[in-house]
Amino acid sequence: MKIAIFTDSFLPQINGVVTSIIDMSKGLADKGHEIYVIAPKYDGVNEFIYNNVQVKRVPSISAGFYEDFKFTSQFSLKILKYLRKEKIELIHFHTPITLGAQAIILSRLLKVPLIGTFHTFITDPNYLKHIKLNSRIIQRLSWAYVRIYYNKCDLITCPSNITRQELILNGFKKNIKVVPNGINIKIFNNSNWKEVKKKYNNDGEIILFVGRIAYEKNINYLLDCFSMVLKKMPRTKLLIIGDGPQMNELKSKINSLKLLSSVILLGKMEHCDFVKSSIFKACKIFVTASVTETQGIALLEAQANGLPAVGINARGTKELIKNGYNGYIVDYGDKRLFANRMMALLSNKKKYNRMSKNSVKVAKKYEIENIISDWEDIYLDLIKNEKN
Repeated sequence: MKIAIFTDSFLPQINGVVTSIIDMSKGLADKGHEIYVIAPKYDGVNEFIYNNVQVKRVPSISAGFYEDFKFTSQFSLKILKYLRKEKIELIHFHTPITLGAQAIILSRLLKVPLIGTFHTFITDPNYLKHIKLNSRIIQRLSWAYVRIYYNKCDLITCPSNITRQELILNGFKKNIKVVPNGINIKIFNNSNWKEVKKKYNNDGEIILFVGRIAYEKNINYLLDCFSMVLKKMPRTKLLIIGDGPQMNELKSKINSLKLLSSVILLGKMEHCDFVKSSIFKACKIFVTASVTETQGIALLEAQANGLPAVGINARGTKELIKNGYNGYIVDYGDKRLFANRMMALLSNKKKYNRMSKNSVKVAKKYEIENIISDWEDIYLDLIKNEKN
């Protein structure tokens, strides 16, 4: 099959959407399908290269409100001619922004099926903070905006059942299918974990957070919970990997809570380097205070490496963390309980070992090979139906 993937989020950005698209593209390409990724152009970027995957960049300008995000035109005659020449059979967009709009237009002109994947709750107040417009009216308008995109699709997909339910409640009328994000369990390398543990906290345990440093990840909340842990377990460290528009605010919060010696900021790491860094095994547990996850690839990857997790009882997080089985989910607002759950995992070896094994069991359900097979079936059905 020949599949065109349109995405406003792609390298050099590092986030769950980009990781999902890359893993999906590689998996499909490995099975002989030809993948064409249409993404914004960035200056001075080493292009992603993989057999059977072609990346076509579209001229772009800075969006301004979010670091590394770009706007493109909503139509490109050059891309239309390119896809027509390559005889594209299906178009799949992953972001409801300018390239998502272009995907819709070109699917009509090329008369090929269109799939839209809903990855991100950009309608959530935590995302709307970035444009300083997070009132209830703006939230309703945001839902109306994304409906315009996805209700034009032949099929909508999303990574979790809870997300599907929320989309239906908010007026998504087309057929919605759940296709989880997949992870490649074989790519992790933890051979150097002892050295990493010694480097970052040889005398105590390490708690891990991975994600954008942005409002939607709710990291200030996480720091409040972690400060409670330190009062009883002062040798514990919090390792934060990621970068983003709220980095200065994060540093200010760390300083105000007097956590400078207990929080380690590693900044942005390339995904290919991170999965081989041995950081996962050097850490004890994974934590997230986000209430906006559709699924959470960083959480899945932590679980694949045997890390129990503590997260908020919201949206996609509660589909991956089974309370008392492979970690704990805590209602939003109960910071004391969140801290207590972290300490329970850090201090109870028997409970920890059981939940660590269960985390791996959960992650194995999302192995990339199985997810790629699902995508093949979905694509093939849509292409056959279009031809008939």
